Amino acid sequence: MISHMKYILKITGLLTLIAFLAMNCKPSNKINEVVGITKITLENTRWNLVELNSQAVTIENKPYLVFASKSMVLNGFGGCNQLAGSYELNGQKIKFNNIAATRMFCAETMTIETSFLQSLEIINVYRLEGHELILLQDEGVIARLRVAN
Repeated sequence: MISHMKYILKITGLLTLIAFLAMNCKPSNKINEVVGITKITLENTRWNLVELNSQAVTIENKPYLVFASKSMVLNGFGGCNQLAGSYELNGQKIKFNNIAATRMFCAETMTIETSFLQSLEIINVYRLEGHELILLQDEGVIARLRVAN
């Protein structure tokens, strides 16, 4: 009977230790890299525009944004023209500054590009959800972008 009780205590202790370790373990980025899973970050990632003002973006040459972490410079493409500017981050708040674009005219993509550039003026919050970057004005979703393949 005593040896049976010692056995139960050992198993209980072992299970408690396993539960404690499982709750406090964080996945290793090295393991994630080996199996092909990488942590997606706002910066140093190319984000393709897939939705703007609740409308799917279906043009072939997708507009995109790239946030450079060290310089806080924003580069991208509006669908016709290259764009550049800077950005500021404060937690989940984001502010775009001095956005400029080249001035070519592309009849089939100018509406999307103009709306995209105008949206950057009002966006003030961002969220990362999996492989999506969601840009908002306060609580309202303005644009959805996905990691480029």
